[in-house]
Amino acid sequence: MTAAPERSPAPLSGPDPFRHLAVVHDDADELVTTLAPLLDAARAQHALVWAAVDGPIRRAVERYLGDAAEDVVFSEPAQPYSYSGQTTAARRAERLREMVDVDRGALILSDTSTIGGSGPDASPPDVWSVVDASCNLALTGLPVTLVCLCAAAGASEASERFRYWNHPELFVGATASPNPRYRLPEDVLAAFPAPPAPVLGPPDHETAFDGVGALRAIRQVTRHRGEDAGLDDDQVDGLVLAIAELVSNSIEHGAGRGTMSWWTRPGRIVAEIHDVGHMTTTTPGLRRPSIRSPRGRGVWLARQLSDVLHLWTGDDGTHVRLELSA
Repeated sequence: MTAAPERSPAPLSGPDPFRHLAVVHDDADELVTTLAPLLDAARAQHALVWAAVDGPIRRAVERYLGDAAEDVVFSEPAQPYSYSGQTTAARRAERLREMVDVDRGALILSDTSTIGGSGPDASPPDVWSVVDASCNLALTGLPVTLVCLCAAAGASEASERFRYWNHPELFVGATASPNPRYRLPEDVLAAFPAPPAPVLGPPDHETAFDGVGALRAIRQVTRHRGEDAGLDDDQVDGLVLAIAELVSNSIEHGAGRGTMSWWTRPGRIVAEIHDVGHMTTTTPGLRRPSIRSPRGRGVWLARQLSDVLHLWTGDDGTHVRLELSA
């Protein structure tokens, strides 16, 4: 599926309310001292405070906030997906749009040591870069301050890229300053192309499509597959719309033809579209489209209608995988 070039979002009426900062720390108490002005401001505004932290950092935050810590959500705004940083960012933005009061905003604390899990199955630091760069697109326009907490110990070349490439602002001491090493998210995502989705084995069903005349049959097959998987009526309707948007995009902007593959299990469906074209964007469907834009909504809409949507380009062309569970 060759994605359409994304249009730049319409200019905001004022400065973008989204802020993305990094703070390098040696210990938890020092960190909370640095974060105190942000925590105090969040309390004064009755903002949502979401802290993806644990261990010493959580205890230090709880000590500082006292009884107010009862209002903090100690979890990750969206469960990370091991192979799709795109999806992690999109789900985080979706949850925050549902929960954040525009007048009060939100403060998100994200401990980078917990990103991607731990142990032999942990995601490498460059995956963090993809998630954070994607967040710089997905969270645009939201009244959210996202602060990434980076431990000074154990820094590597990859973690240094994560710290400095993705954060427009850095804390130096207790002061937040512009980051001269910040790189645009499009450049970061071009440097770290999305990896292929995990291999699933032979599909349960596969069909070719060629030209816009194939869309009616694709919609019918999609509806049957969704019903076979046990999705409810709303999910089936959403699945049909998402697949139609993705296939239309492939036909219009790709080679005009491709293949649809399906893996169906009770309560779960996976669909994959493949064409021989190559994406011309590194940021497929991550920006929320302007309400004034008549085009450029297809991939973003498909993200909202699925649990996981992952796009990648390889030597054989472009793939998009969609996953949905009942």
